[in-house]
Amino acid sequence: MDSLLDRICQHFRITKEEYERISLPPSFSNLPLLDDNPIVLKAIKRLENVRENKGKILVYGDYDTDGVMSASILVRAFREFGIQTEGYLPSRYQDGYGLTASNVDKIFRKGYSLIFTCDNGVTAHEALKEAKKLGIEVIILDHHEFDDIPPETDIVIHPETTKYGDTAISAGYLSFVFSHALLRKMDPYLLSLGAVSTISDMMPFLSYNREIVRLMLEYMKKKPIAEFSMLTERRYIDESVFQMEIIPKINSIGRIEKGNTINRLLRYFVDRDPKMNAAISSWINEENEKRKKLTKNALDELSVSPSDLAIVVQTSLPEGLNGLLASRLLATYQKPVAVFSPMEKDPSLLVGSLRSLEGVNILDVFKEINIPLLGKGGHPFAGGCSIRKEDFESFRKEYVFFALKHKIMEKNNDGIDILLNECNMKSYRLIETFSPFGLGWEAPKFLIKGLNPTTFTYLKGGKYLSIKLSEDTKIFSFSLGENSFEAGEKVNLLLNFRLNEFKGRLSLNLMAERAF
Repeated sequence: MDSLLDRICQHFRITKEEYERISLPPSFSNLPLLDDNPIVLKAIKRLENVRENKGKILVYGDYDTDGVMSASILVRAFREFGIQTEGYLPSRYQDGYGLTASNVDKIFRKGYSLIFTCDNGVTAHEALKEAKKLGIEVIILDHHEFDDIPPETDIVIHPETTKYGDTAISAGYLSFVFSHALLRKMDPYLLSLGAVSTISDMMPFLSYNREIVRLMLEYMKKKPIAEFSMLTERRYIDESVFQMEIIPKINSIGRIEKGNTINRLLRYFVDRDPKMNAAISSWINEENEKRKKLTKNALDELSVSPSDLAIVVQTSLPEGLNGLLASRLLATYQKPVAVFSPMEKDPSLLVGSLRSLEGVNILDVFKEINIPLLGKGGHPFAGGCSIRKEDFESFRKEYVFFALKHKIMEKNNDGIDILLNECNMKSYRLIETFSPFGLGWEAPKFLIKGLNPTTFTYLKGGKYLSIKLSEDTKIFSFSLGENSFEAGEKVNLLLNFRLNEFKGRLSLNLMAERAF
């Protein structure tokens, strides 16, 4: 059998030479910059004019982690540049998504001379028309798809307009690159915020997206970032801790808070006041517990048939939890999902979150479906739309039909062959050299063949599989128990490596997800 390194390289379809290159220490020089981009330089010139005229800027973000990170980056950068700057995160329930005409009026009355949007704005035509009428400048920084460049503003900082690379990037990443062009320096904290937005917005973990996350994790090893450390009890923070703990907590505020208290997140990441942030982090953790309870109750109440080609449900949840519930259903059933709930402002309308996997593109759903959509947007695997309540059943039928025509591409569930004596911390450290893992570069799974179930041990009366391999390593499963195996038959286990931390002690869990 080839070495474990060879087997993992074969899994990722890379050569040893390519492995040596991607496992080198991360370098900022691997990130493409926009320092000399004409659009970026034009935006910087406008900012210089605002500074010279002692004007005020409002950075207008979004209520998800990408929006929070990008707004925080820009507010800190603009203040360092010498401009009086405030940030605003809209309420999902009071303001809705993106810049609105009514909020433009409020911003104008407060004396701001320029609005700088981030993670929104590229489709905000009515708001942009209102700003133009009032004589207030707008610069757009966004990464969402658009049909045409808004004619109401002459500066749109976007991966397409700036010709940035060949991989989709988050608004936070783009904001960091812009901040570098503005300040002409690399700020590790701003880079870290951009990296977190890359993880949160499920950008492909390829090329420079992977590199910015690696840089952030390397930076945090040298100097932990308190704003993140206070949102987890774990001492060892990697991309999975962000994915599973930290980012959901940040997102929970925008999901359930119905007032403008979401703007505490800006103070948290912008001001970085230790005393204030201790209180804010406690509040974030408390709100997250509320979110978890609401989601669990909704899951318990749902009736879903595993035979359905697509899952389309209507709930009474706050609309901000639709996306989370949709992601949970997608993870469980591995098929396209749409979760709707009544709109807070107008219960005659339903707000929906759609989730899918490779093969069923959400943006294509919006193009092909014949139901009137009152708003839509998103990415290939995650999007949202609004419909009239009376159109729900028609939407359900069309979504199921779309799923029938565009089937989910089956993922290869075959794991990398691994020997029992290779299941140890040394192998885990080797696997880590391929990290960070995310969309398009998923953490590998491993296959142990020919195990004898009579040698297995169990916990909770046979409910959970638990096999001790060494003092710091065990095979564990919540889904496999004593009744999962036939007597006298050898079995194969599909598992993944997971580092476990308990009371400051690190151990290795090989999480078995399937037996055959």
